[in-house]
Amino acid sequence: MEVARHDSTNMYAQFMLGLGGIESGQFDKAIERLTTVVQHQPANIEAILLLAEVNQQKGDKADAIKWYEAAKKQIGNPDMIREIDQRIQSLR
Repeated sequence: MEVARHDSTNMYAQFMLGLGGIESGQFDKAIERLTTVVQHQPANIEAILLLAEVNQQKGDKADAIKWYEAAKKQIGNPDMIREIDQRIQSLR
């Protein structure tokens, strides 16, 4: 938290705070932090997948699907894409 306070552009700190938000059930804060990471690092697949998962946990199916679709564009692994497609189907 201290690092992010001094340097809000430190994406590692933002990412870790996003993870902490998920772990503590502070989903809105986690989404805010992870969105910041994705805005600065659009190819950060971990942050994108976490955004999908946290939105799913929060019950926001539309945003979860949006982030899962964004992740599919970054992934070249057919097995992972199938898994993501299954998650999207379960949300619909």
